[in-house]
Amino acid sequence: MARKEWLIIVAAAVLALAAVTSAHFWIVRRPPNPPSAALPLSARSLLQPFRKDSFDLQLAAKGELEYRVAMQAGATLVFSWTTSHGMVSCQFANQNPLTADASHSAFEAQSSGWYRWRWKNPNGSPVTIHLKLNGYYEPAPMPYDR
Repeated sequence: MARKEWLIIVAAAVLALAAVTSAHFWIVRRPPNPPSAALPLSARSLLQPFRKDSFDLQLAAKGELEYRVAMQAGATLVFSWTTSHGMVSCQFANQNPLTADASHSAFEAQSSGWYRWRWKNPNGSPVTIHLKLNGYYEPAPMPYDR
């Protein structure tokens, strides 16, 4: 076998070995999920799943109602709400209050904690508020009045 042919065979073998090795490293493998109990509390909160919920809340005549969700810093929430009839006053997460019969927005939590809506009904008849939520949050066990 001539020296030139031998060099071509060796070069081809080296290239084949390099291709096989690089293919192994290019395969993206998902790391196994660690048991959440073994993680610190701050890391467990990062495993919060995406949620999608819808609620009907009853707002009494001349009454107030609050609803809250727990969010981790950096988590995103997309929400919308509508009333069955009439205008209500609403404030979310200490933003500017508004008076409307519907609203929608997206929100990113700046810090971990509770974020709430507060509705006030100036009308003499009760109102049903239909609230839709999509994002990374944990709802309160039950809506609560104050």
